[in-house]
Amino acid sequence: MSFDQTFNLINNTGYTLVLDTVNSDNLSDAPWPAQIAPHTSATPFVQTGFSNVNPIAIYMVQGASPANSVRLNFYCAGVDPLLHVHMTLQFAGNFLPGSAIAENNTDNGHSYNSTDAPNSQGILEIETNGNGSSRGTAIFTIG
Repeated sequence: MSFDQTFNLINNTGYTLVLDTVNSDNLSDAPWPAQIAPHTSATPFVQTGFSNVNPIAIYMVQGASPANSVRLNFYCAGVDPLLHVHMTLQFAGNFLPGSAIAENNTDNGHSYNSTDAPNSQGILEIETNGNGSSRGTAIFTIG
């Protein structure tokens, strides 16, 4: 099975987000942006995988005081009707209000599952199993 995931990264903060290439993982050959300027969106890009898509991208929030970083993780694996999606956005420092995540894999692109409310650990999380698609869009909004 082939996985094709489009990623949209939106930076609504006043800080530049800088990719931590050392601590990020499974970015494969996808063009994860090295930097995302304040109040901009990165150009959407696609990451592919044979049996799943599972990138972990860590962005340093340049100039934040106290220091902060944000960890973006998207995991999609399985086949219909047992597709598993787990998406998280987590800050190493203070949660930046306005942050949100959304994905449309679990509804075959018809609508988005989304959240902007962090759980008790301060993490934005979507986790679902169901009738979905290995092709979809994931949106990470920071701030």
